[in-house]
Amino acid sequence: MQQDPLDAVFDLLADGREVEARAQLDTLIREEPWNGSLRSIRALLRVDQQELDGAAEDAAAGVELAEGHPFAHYCMATVELARGELALAIGSARRAQEFAPDYADAILLEARAHAADERFTESRDLAARVMELDPENEEAALLHTLTAGAMTGGRLDQASWRALADRFPLNPVARAGAGWTRLSAGQVKDARVEFEQALALDPTLPWAREGLVLALKARNPVYAVLLRFFQWLGRFPKRTRNLFIIGGFIAYQLLRGLQTSYPELRWVILPLLVLYIGFLVLSWLADPLLNLVLMARADGRRLLRPEERQSALLVGGCLGLAGLLAGAAALGGARDLYLSAFGVGLTSFGVAAAYNRSGRRRRQLQAVAAAGFGCGLASGAAPPPADAILLLLCLLCVGIATWTSSLGSDDPEPARP
Repeated sequence: MQQDPLDAVFDLLADGREVEARAQLDTLIREEPWNGSLRSIRALLRVDQQELDGAAEDAAAGVELAEGHPFAHYCMATVELARGELALAIGSARRAQEFAPDYADAILLEARAHAADERFTESRDLAARVMELDPENEEAALLHTLTAGAMTGGRLDQASWRALADRFPLNPVARAGAGWTRLSAGQVKDARVEFEQALALDPTLPWAREGLVLALKARNPVYAVLLRFFQWLGRFPKRTRNLFIIGGFIAYQLLRGLQTSYPELRWVILPLLVLYIGFLVLSWLADPLLNLVLMARADGRRLLRPEERQSALLVGGCLGLAGLLAGAAALGGARDLYLSAFGVGLTSFGVAAAYNRSGRRRRQLQAVAAAGFGCGLASGAAPPPADAILLLLCLLCVGIATWTSSLGSDDPEPARP
């Protein structure tokens, strides 16, 4: 019995032979130019291949040729969502539902568009509607859980994610979500197992990779405490977090003044000041330094992104050079090198701050950090008063890099001609 040509296209796609499937589909479209469904199917293929302009043309032709077919409107909505045209995608998904009210894929597509537009209540309600139609729909269950978390400021509900992972054990996102809930609860070993299983199911899942990196770092008890603190702080709005940071700095200055005025309280105040300084140091340098530790093993290097490896090497290089300069100053009696050691070591904060951003903003902060590095290194070789001026410039560069790294948003890359 001869196989239907369209079924042959689907079989090729199922085997991962996309080029052959596309060629077969192109042939069918030439043979049946009036068939809107074929144009809609090719639109979906083009979305997968990131040919968004061509996909839009095919989707429009599919709607024109098959106006009353819900699949054509669903494909149009898929293309519009891929192009970031959220309002149009919602409208097309709703038109698909006018022809087929229980069209689960169209309902979910509308839910994804609402989620992308940060309209999480509408997205959650639509996901719940699909779950009523199909209780075993994995995507609906995941979207419902994700949007529910987004509505509570990103807090993950442990019971929901663990139930989801138990219900869909082969779903990598569900396993990763369960891992994050265990990590936030301090269950580092269990979290690591969940992340590893998620990556075994989908080695490209960034959410699982990032979680596994944090779980490996959290084997260090100091970092584990620091991670729990920042997870707790992250539950607050950005404005509240900024006020907390500013309040800590003001409290530090007040305690210093109090120590000067009442020396007898020094034994109480000094440990608090040391703890605050230690907290700041760990806040900036713990991640790149532990990334450096992870790089000692091949599996750790594979988990880290290129920018994480670069940050680790540069921060480690600054601190290592600072140690060498301090050692040379101690052994050789060249006490001026202590200035260079201090300046170069301090530059590690600016380097770490630069890698908290991306794109052009990162390059700007890298330039500031490089200027600070040069000034700090040169301060030990310059005569007075140039040495003090250079060290002051180094401090200024590091201060600018660390402070501005938490302000604003990343600048977009300039358009290429």
